[in-house]
Amino acid sequence: MKAYLDIETDRKGNISVIGIALGNQGFRQFVGRDITSEKVGDYLCRANTIVTFNGDRFDLPQIKKHLNLDLAVTHLSYDLFNVKRRLNIKGGLKELEKKYGIERKTEGVDGFRAIKLWEIYRHHGRRDALELLLEYNKEDVLNLIPLEEKFNELI
Repeated sequence: MKAYLDIETDRKGNISVIGIALGNQGFRQFVGRDITSEKVGDYLCRANTIVTFNGDRFDLPQIKKHLNLDLAVTHLSYDLFNVKRRLNIKGGLKELEKKYGIERKTEGVDGFRAIKLWEIYRHHGRRDALELLLEYNKEDVLNLIPLEEKFNELI
């Protein structure tokens, strides 16, 4: 089974959100203090492959650093960033979503704004900021599924 994964971090690189979709068996987010190696590892143990966008260089090393969970050893990695490079396709995740008609409701939110949303939530307790951050992360994760399908058509 494949797990689709994306993380959000704060300014210091600490993980604020981990979003994971397990094939068609559901979606889960780990937030703040809820992010532990046991919880994330237990949730991912049903998957054998982790699909990310630039996860080999960012998400997986951050998880290893902060949770001491080496997902590159325990799972196969399928990084769509590497696939797009092999296919000689330019652009980041948001650009590719537009190119392939993949819908995104959190238009205008990017990695920097995600950091700001986490800060607004942590320092001011604003649930609306957290909800927007979680929706952004959810779209980052779930949009990997149709992007992977588009890339597979091109391979």
